[in-house]
Amino acid sequence: MNDIIKQKVLARNWTFNEIAELKNTIETLSLEIYGEMKLIERFDLVREIRMNEHFVGHAFEDVMRESVMATLKADVAGIIREMLDDATVNFGGNKNEISERSMGGKPHKERTADEKNDSKKQ
Repeated sequence: MNDIIKQKVLARNWTFNEIAELKNTIETLSLEIYGEMKLIERFDLVREIRMNEHFVGHAFEDVMRESVMATLKADVAGIIREMLDDATVNFGGNKNEISERSMGGKPHKERTADEKNDSKKQ
């Protein structure tokens, strides 16, 4: 399960808001993984969980779903926190680079520095 969670996390480019709202991100990933799991995988995940009085009177299907989701959320949260410990932030989406020409470099061959004056002559 840990490998599946890591693959899901690494397969996406995360926005700051998604990371900042970690509770929602964990919920979303858990639901996504839950939807992709087979019944036997769900059962294997919660096979050793002890039932308590909270589950008395509820349908087995509801108890199983709640147990699987609680386990998934805990696993997802742990792995994301572990991965965030080693994460680096890249603000590379917006490179505010200034071209060489605007820094006082050589003018472009096709255009002269006094292009405005040239266009008036035409």
